[in-house]
Amino acid sequence: MIRQARRINGYYLAVFVAIVFSWWGFLDTKAADYISSSLVQAFGAFGLAKLFNATVSVLQSIQISVFVSSVTIGELLDPFNDMVEDFSSVMKVAVSSLIFQSILLKIIATVYFKVFVTLSGLLFGYLYWTKSRFTEVAYKVFVTAVGAKFLLVLVVLLSALVDVSFLNEEKTQAIDKIQVHSNEMNEVTTGLGVAADLKQSLDKDKQLLQIQLDEAQQALSKHDERLVDLTAQNESLNRLISARKETLSTLDILFNNDDTLAGLRTQQSLLMAERQRAEQDIKISQNKVETLRQSINDLGNITLEDQGFFSSLKPNPFGLSNFKDKISEYVETLNGLVNDFLTLLALFAFNTVLIPVLFLYLGAKGFKLVWQMKPSDLIARAKKGVKDNL
Repeated sequence: MIRQARRINGYYLAVFVAIVFSWWGFLDTKAADYISSSLVQAFGAFGLAKLFNATVSVLQSIQISVFVSSVTIGELLDPFNDMVEDFSSVMKVAVSSLIFQSILLKIIATVYFKVFVTLSGLLFGYLYWTKSRFTEVAYKVFVTAVGAKFLLVLVVLLSALVDVSFLNEEKTQAIDKIQVHSNEMNEVTTGLGVAADLKQSLDKDKQLLQIQLDEAQQALSKHDERLVDLTAQNESLNRLISARKETLSTLDILFNNDDTLAGLRTQQSLLMAERQRAEQDIKISQNKVETLRQSINDLGNITLEDQGFFSSLKPNPFGLSNFKDKISEYVETLNGLVNDFLTLLALFAFNTVLIPVLFLYLGAKGFKLVWQMKPSDLIARAKKGVKDNL
């Protein structure tokens, strides 16, 4: 209850100070500046989260044999992907909370709200002076208006003080560390970095394949020369055998009674076996040459122009080793940023979730203290009044 005696000067002084501060606007400006800077920071962190989330999607779509203990790219990135999705969800809440606070700050900073505070204060002062029976109601309206005017501002400034004193440095360090890798991840997302890495890897792999092809062609050429030489030796042996047979009788030839003819036939058998091995080596070399040529052609046909490039990229037993190593580096980099994202998540949750909760708690307590009822009771009474009128 309001006391009518001895404290009249105190009441009027409080009304005067509240009205002056409501029009001053210094605290409103500071709170609005902090919310604006926090929004910029929150949008930046949210953008980083979306960028890294897109990067994970790109990397998970690459169907290349990049295995560590039989674990695929998608499985390697699952912890980071889950964390980024949670971080994005928290940042949505954080950004929404900051926007809501910004709107409230703009409302209480308008001329209309300042006029409302001023009029409610003057009305309370007049009714208090005249000892009207409506003084108590005017007092509650004025206190409610002043509480709405300054409570959010003070809570925001308190959060700003805590942020600047304890949290901002750690938050900035985490964002800077993530920002260092953002350009690299952006290149992965847009395909530019992946394209450059892939081109470099493909060029090197094609060079290695070309070297292997040249070696295989040289081996094939040697096998061909060897087969030609063995064929010539075989023809020479055939002539020697034919000439020797002309000097022998049919029985000697039939029962192989001539040692010279037997030696020539033995040499011919060995030569035939060697020719078969040479022909087999030629077939193996020809298959290897064909396989290497096909691999070089396949690598030459790989481009990033098709939408389905990553999904169609197949494991290649001859190439893409450098590209696979680069993808592994991307995976390692992303998983190394988990702690930084978790730090940002906790800091933004503290700043943007705690403020609305504290504001609502203090507002509800203040409303109950002034009006002797809960806000929910007022809403229930309003609903009941509407029903009764209908």
